[in-house]
Amino acid sequence: MPVYTLSPAFVAGGHDAAIAQLDFLASAAVSADGQKASVWTVRTKDAWKVVNIATGDDETRYAAEGAHRLTGGTVFREPQINAWYVQRGDRVLPLDEDAVRAIGDKGTTVDAYRDRVRKAYGDKLPGSAYAKKGMAGGFGENAAAAGSGAAGSGADRPATAAPEGDGGPPVTATAATAAGAAALGLGLSVVAARRLRRR
Repeated sequence: MPVYTLSPAFVAGGHDAAIAQLDFLASAAVSADGQKASVWTVRTKDAWKVVNIATGDDETRYAAEGAHRLTGGTVFREPQINAWYVQRGDRVLPLDEDAVRAIGDKGTTVDAYRDRVRKAYGDKLPGSAYAKKGMAGGFGENAAAAGSGAAGSGADRPATAAPEGDGGPPVTATAATAAGAAALGLGLSVVAARRLRRR
């Protein structure tokens, strides 16, 4: 399933910018003893690559909750505070406690949400002094680079390479990619996002 993350263009204040952009695709995995995990896969230049295996089922759980609350909406995450939302039209609704703390339990408008994230992250966008200084949680190049060779504190085990191929796997709940794989992060790479993962 596709996983969307808050878009830097939206944070910059662009009124025509989508609120979120594709970050990676996640597939659910369950171990023999019933533990749930999410496998994150991105498309590199010539292959599909697993960049993280994170404990829990956040991606599938929040996608289902978002579809229930706003049918046809876009479920996305704000990785800086580990918040999950669903947006459709002019409404943004919270899907977890972190999102409730950020925008209230009844949600907010897209314009109000844009104002909030612009104030919070507008000075931390790519090219900013914050990013150039390499501050903690600064911008990563892309999800594949962030995930390769690093299991991270949120991973169950080292990631392994996904099957290669020209067309790659289809976009389904059992395959994952992130076209271009911009880790986006708005101050957090995928590695940093793994540290925020909690149940």
